[in-house]
Amino acid sequence: MYMPIESTSVDAGSGGPVVDDGDVLNPDVPMQQQIYRQLRAEILDGLWVGRTDFPGERELAERFKVSVVTARTPLERLGEEGLVERGRGRRPRATYVPPGAGDEGDLPVFYPEEEGSEYGYELLRVGIGVVPAEACRVFGLPPGSKLWQCARLRVYQGRPHVVTHNVQLPELGERHSLEDLRAKPMMSILSAEGVDVVTMRRRIYASTPPPIVSRHLGLYLDTPVSVCVLTLHDENGSPIEWIRAYVDPKLPVREEVRDVHQGYWTSPEQNPS
Repeated sequence: MYMPIESTSVDAGSGGPVVDDGDVLNPDVPMQQQIYRQLRAEILDGLWVGRTDFPGERELAERFKVSVVTARTPLERLGEEGLVERGRGRRPRATYVPPGAGDEGDLPVFYPEEEGSEYGYELLRVGIGVVPAEACRVFGLPPGSKLWQCARLRVYQGRPHVVTHNVQLPELGERHSLEDLRAKPMMSILSAEGVDVVTMRRRIYASTPPPIVSRHLGLYLDTPVSVCVLTLHDENGSPIEWIRAYVDPKLPVREEVRDVHQGYWTSPEQNPS
């Protein structure tokens, strides 16, 4: 990872520090993409906050040993994302300031359990079809099996937040009305139908999302996102639902606190349930 260094570093003869970016370059990946990812990581990490020396096209070309044309594309992309401010005859400026924990607007990673929250839902797909092999295995079925599934975009105050892929057995999924799927958290839908969820299991990882997710979250196709896979189970441990949630990486995530003795996670301002 690139880290800004002070002028006490080895001098290149021009009065500036020597920065070796060889560790971030991969000959098998287009340079425009690598430069974009490196700069984006630095900006999101707050390395350019309050500074006036964000590199322009020629400086990037020199830093990464590429042409000015190649260096221009990452800057344009960062500008489109609102991370960099550019203007004719002016040096680019990184405008993004990482939020502090607890800043207003932070969002919870997972699902609101209650109705009447500030979340809304857009139903993207619904029906019976072949589901991911992982979901098949959760329900004890071979890969390639067809189950009920839906994809929904969850928004917070009008902003895209999460795209979810929900999978259930057909006899359960086909009970849900389109009206509910367009308006309610899935936990509320299940509860209203008398389905008792006793345990939830989750794992989190990072991945590049499918095109439908990138489009609805407003991301480039190669932008990685956080992925949370949850499985819901009844009192006998039988699976009720498999969920894969893709979280928009551009939005701040609310801090969560774990009570080690009690064993639950909560947001600081919430009471454990």
